[in-house]
Amino acid sequence: MIIRRSPIALLGFGLLLIQSVALAPAPVVHAQVICDPPGPPPRFGCQWSLDICDWICAICDPFGPPPRTSCTWDGSLCNWTCPGYTGVDVTVETRKAPVHDATVYVRLSSICTATGAGGSCGGTFAVSNAMSVTDKCEAIADTISSSCWQAGYEVTVNDCAQHASLIASNLGCPSTAFALGLSNDSGVFDETESGALPDGESEKISGSNASCGRRPGVVSNLLLTPQGEGADLLLTWDDTTDADDYVVYSDTTPYGGFSTVAGTASSGTVGLSVGALPGDQYYLVAGRNSGCGIGPKH
Repeated sequence: MIIRRSPIALLGFGLLLIQSVALAPAPVVHAQVICDPPGPPPRFGCQWSLDICDWICAICDPFGPPPRTSCTWDGSLCNWTCPGYTGVDVTVETRKAPVHDATVYVRLSSICTATGAGGSCGGTFAVSNAMSVTDKCEAIADTISSSCWQAGYEVTVNDCAQHASLIASNLGCPSTAFALGLSNDSGVFDETESGALPDGESEKISGSNASCGRRPGVVSNLLLTPQGEGADLLLTWDDTTDADDYVVYSDTTPYGGFSTVAGTASSGTVGLSVGALPGDQYYLVAGRNSGCGIGPKH
């Protein structure tokens, strides 16, 4: 017997089949929650917890007394913070020359928030009433450079010749603020809080932190142009963003630290006349503003 199937019947079967598929329950997909650290730990000794998706940091107690009475202990940084006295960069400005013979003690100290390693150093130098503010500033810079480089500190700006000031930086642990103290007493970290030191001279110490706002950008297109039949050289450059003025640095080698300040300028268009000095001279320029200080050298 031959059985013939009707096209209508087949069509109905197809509709029923499609309908049954459409009405079937959709499979449940469980999305996997990813819990990765948002960045580096806030300080040393912290562990990332997948259970609470957050950092767990051990309790951090103060190490020793504060460097000065106005300092407070920051448990999140695990370090002392001293208003206007500590920073990732610390500026020292000599304001009064010594009036008595004395020994000056220079001390720098911090604990690296990334590794927990301590970075402390110190040195001394003698002062007398014949020493100028420039000489005193240079003595501080020389002491930091000779006694503290192994601990990670360097003089990144030496403006002693023009403004009797310098900037020290914690290059060994750039994100960590450090304390810089000057004293005539080897047992006291800092005496500048109460004014002049017993030898009669005076420094202003101030620090800047990493979250200062907008730092100056990188300058570009540095150009040296001979002037006055080659007796002078005019250094110009393209202005950068967020710079109030510019600082020009010099060195006798292209691989030097470029900490010596050759001068300042209001803009790259005005530039700076650096003169034709004997021997090789190399120059870098950095923007500067009141909030963040000096930007990258280029």
